[in-house]
Amino acid sequence: MKRRAVIAGVGHTSFGKHPGRSAFELEAEAAALAARDAGLDPLEIDGLLTDPGFARGPMEGITPHFLRLGGLLGIDPLYTGTEILGGAGSAAIVGRAALAVEAGLCSTCLCVYGDSALSTPGAYAYGRGDDAAYGLFGAVGLHAMAAQRHMHLYGTRPEHLGEVAVAARACGARTPHAQKRRPISLQEYLESDPVVDPLRKLDCCLVSDGAAAVLVTTEERAAALRRPFARILSQAQAHRLRTFTSPEHFETLPAARCGPEALARAGVTADDVDVALLYDCFTIVVLLQLEDYGFCKKGEAGPFVEGGRIAPGGKLAVNPSGGLLAEGYGGGMLHVIEAVRQLRGEAGERQVPGAEIALVSGHGLGMNTHATLVLGR
Repeated sequence: MKRRAVIAGVGHTSFGKHPGRSAFELEAEAAALAARDAGLDPLEIDGLLTDPGFARGPMEGITPHFLRLGGLLGIDPLYTGTEILGGAGSAAIVGRAALAVEAGLCSTCLCVYGDSALSTPGAYAYGRGDDAAYGLFGAVGLHAMAAQRHMHLYGTRPEHLGEVAVAARACGARTPHAQKRRPISLQEYLESDPVVDPLRKLDCCLVSDGAAAVLVTTEERAAALRRPFARILSQAQAHRLRTFTSPEHFETLPAARCGPEALARAGVTADDVDVALLYDCFTIVVLLQLEDYGFCKKGEAGPFVEGGRIAPGGKLAVNPSGGLLAEGYGGGMLHVIEAVRQLRGEAGERQVPGAEIALVSGHGLGMNTHATLVLGR
């Protein structure tokens, strides 16, 4: 396979509350914006991969998401599909699009995430698995157990989780389209409402209406567009499907398996990463990934983030657009888009100087799934 896949176009709607607009409408807008950004005629799109949000995953019946969205967009692709990997879905479909493009199964693949969870009553009000019958209801409880475990093993403190939340909001303040642009202090974090001990409200990602899309095509095609693009240097996935029967489930993410693999395939190490777009559904997930990707040793993520190390101006640029904690819940696709903007040098006030290597992660379901992308300028 001599064809090399790149990301040639990105686009997203605003994120927040959009009453009266369906997720499909939002996705169509994001798709059009990505095509316009790339300078591609939408009729050139011959691949479609989708990552439906939580509000529709269990509620849209058996009609595949790609079928409904593709019909709305008016395209008949050569290659299509829908991934259900939770927060790992967006990074996964971009990786899958790269494989399809490089294999010649399609030439220009549209990858779309969208949801209207903030305007959909009961979007998250459903049990996930048999454990809901025993009171473990939703993602917060699972990740609270991971946070408790990390505190027990390594002495991690609430202030360490707070450093992640404070950094995210500081980044959001530099992002014009962010859902939350007001900075917070560590004291404000510590005084925020508890949800599931030790996680507080400010440890938890936002709920959002919105959609985001990227276009994956060949390097040759993208070069002809005379538009900056980002190279997809490598990708990897890893999954742990046993949850409670796996002794290390709450200590180490599948990222520990696929992260180093993706970096090695790209010929780089964690030290070479200029900007890390780490999936941040909860603050503890950022700490775990910093360890599992090799930015610091196991158990040292708490001290690692002290003193604003991952905040604007810190040693490591993590989620400079604010991530899920401040920019908006974009299923992970906003992380991909921010990586592309950083590599293009188009991030404005939040631009990381000289960014050449970007790491993008996706983490989903009951801490079961993980996907990694390494992008380059």
